[in-house]
Amino acid sequence: MRAVIYLRVSTDKQASKGLSIPAQKERCLQYAKDNGYEVDEKTDIYADEGESARTSNRPQFQILWERCRNDKTIRAVIFYDVSRLARNRIDFALVKQDLTKRGIKIRSATEGIDSSPSGQMLEGVLSTVAEFFSLQSGEKIKLGMLQKVRNGGWPTIAPFGYKNCRSGSGNDKDDRWIAPNDDEAIWVKKTFQMYATSKYSLFELTRIFAKEGFPMRTSKKLHQGFLHRILNNPAYIGKIPFQGGIYEGKHEPLVEQSLSQRVRDVLFEHSKGADRSQKYRFPLKGILYCDVCGSKYTGEQHIIKNGDTVRYLRCMKRISSERVICSEKYFQEEHISNQFEGLFKTIQLPNSITRRLRERIKAIFGNEQKLYEKSRESILIQLDTIKRRKKELVLSFIDKAKSEQDEELFGSIKTDLENKEILLNQQLGQVEGDMERAIKVIEIALTLANNCFRAYKKATPELRGLLAKAFFEKVAISNGQITSVKLNVPIDFLVKNRVKNNPLFKLNDVCGSVGSRTPVWKMI
Repeated sequence: MRAVIYLRVSTDKQASKGLSIPAQKERCLQYAKDNGYEVDEKTDIYADEGESARTSNRPQFQILWERCRNDKTIRAVIFYDVSRLARNRIDFALVKQDLTKRGIKIRSATEGIDSSPSGQMLEGVLSTVAEFFSLQSGEKIKLGMLQKVRNGGWPTIAPFGYKNCRSGSGNDKDDRWIAPNDDEAIWVKKTFQMYATSKYSLFELTRIFAKEGFPMRTSKKLHQGFLHRILNNPAYIGKIPFQGGIYEGKHEPLVEQSLSQRVRDVLFEHSKGADRSQKYRFPLKGILYCDVCGSKYTGEQHIIKNGDTVRYLRCMKRISSERVICSEKYFQEEHISNQFEGLFKTIQLPNSITRRLRERIKAIFGNEQKLYEKSRESILIQLDTIKRRKKELVLSFIDKAKSEQDEELFGSIKTDLENKEILLNQQLGQVEGDMERAIKVIEIALTLANNCFRAYKKATPELRGLLAKAFFEKVAISNGQITSVKLNVPIDFLVKNRVKNNPLFKLNDVCGSVGSRTPVWKMI
């Protein structure tokens, strides 16, 4: 019988208490040998180091689970104890259910878990205890961090400009604090000092510091947001921000209170009067691209001498925060808006075409409906089986003389059945809802396509933006002219015959899948 072994530690402290990976491995291998399981130490052992068991989203565990789904030779998964596999009852139940369905047993090397009633009861108790201790540990950590903050200590990794320090030999009772990191602190002070002069914008400071070798801790490049967070972080004046509050810290401040106040004044001055929500609110935001360099376009508004407000569009000349060379100039938004309005007139469908499309879509969904009905029928059969098993369980329990162990076992089995019932009901709701949602999306798209030009003409700027994003995935412009357009799915499918000969339009490849074996709801 072939088995795989799962090992896990979440902290160095666990390793020092005998739960190290080698110690777990030795015990699990001995269990496999004693119980007749074959384990290849090179291919059948999976270990997660520094990973919490509160969720099943662990790299090696996911690899092991995937192998169990595909490898028919595996008969058991062995672990040191239940807490190594999961510290969440729901995760434990789901993993167990999936493995059991595939004929794979779960085996603890240190606990008496087996398929007997007492073994199953013990398994349920141990998984509950593991979750309890995990939650309790989390609460203790939160309370400990809050108490440390109230006493003026920094609770987590030191912010840029500081370093974490500790005294003693490295155990949990050591004193820990943060102190200035000379290599970083000088840049924090420089950022505050230069910005407080009001001569530099954050963009200019970023460019200057990048050239001067700003020491980022990661491989990422320096960006404006990082400097903005430094200028707004109260840690540099000796405060500790924690869980929505500000506490007095014992660490050494890097800047004076007066300098920090000047910086806040400059930040306010630089943004005073700027209505950012209005400044960038233009219908084509997010879908308008430069056909020369590939950057997005942004909108700006300026008040000219006579007091009128003029809105402009400009190429950002930036892709993924990297500057690019581009010769595109500013131009008025109205010039593009007029062209864009014409696009809606081009794609608006006449009533006769809309009627024919409805008939075609009805035929396509007729085939998909049959598949949905089969899935729905299968789930309903499984739900009926669970209801019958629950009824039999209750009747069996009533007929027996009830001991404490019987009550525990009854509760455990009842909970498992209820969990399965919940999952199946969720699947049923999804199956029943998928078809309804798909039909609804197509119907909305048809209605919009049949009225899009009239709707766009009458819409407010905010609604125009929604219509633009609903119909268009990408609009490219060059020298003030719309050069190409890409429609969204399923709009492109609905109007493709109408625009396929228009050189401006590029249709998505997914259109070809409609009516084929690819489900329509996946296209949507």
